[in-house]
Amino acid sequence: MTRNEVLKWLERRGSKRVVLGMARYGIPSEGAFGVPMGQLLKLAKELGTDHELSLALWESGRYEARLLAALVGDPKRVTRRQMDAWAAGFQNWGDCDTVCFKLFDRSPFAWDKAPRWAKSPREFVKRGGFVLMACLALHDRAAPDTRF
Repeated sequence: MTRNEVLKWLERRGSKRVVLGMARYGIPSEGAFGVPMGQLLKLAKELGTDHELSLALWESGRYEARLLAALVGDPKRVTRRQMDAWAAGFQNWGDCDTVCFKLFDRSPFAWDKAPRWAKSPREFVKRGGFVLMACLALHDRAAPDTRF
């Protein structure tokens, strides 16, 4: 699928009820389609890894498209520049946590970014640093305790 095809897919499956419910979780709904995470996970599985699509979806600025970008991105192709640009663009805890937990923690630069971002004055960049640390603790089982 192309970026535009994915955006149309999201638009068709969006629900006003889901958009209205986002406030309950502290997620701004401007630019959201209202597609539940379960449907995004299903679509991501169908799409497989597609880093170019991931980059294009992130650039759309749409909430669910950004979540899907994290789900289809290739952690081996993530660059330091991409990580910093996306972190600077985090809009809420939902996109921050999803990107860090599903994509960035598996990149070769996660250990470098976590402590740097944790010192940031920007709310969601700082959160991204701490989310990365938590994800690394969960996913990098071979890491010695001293690394933390």
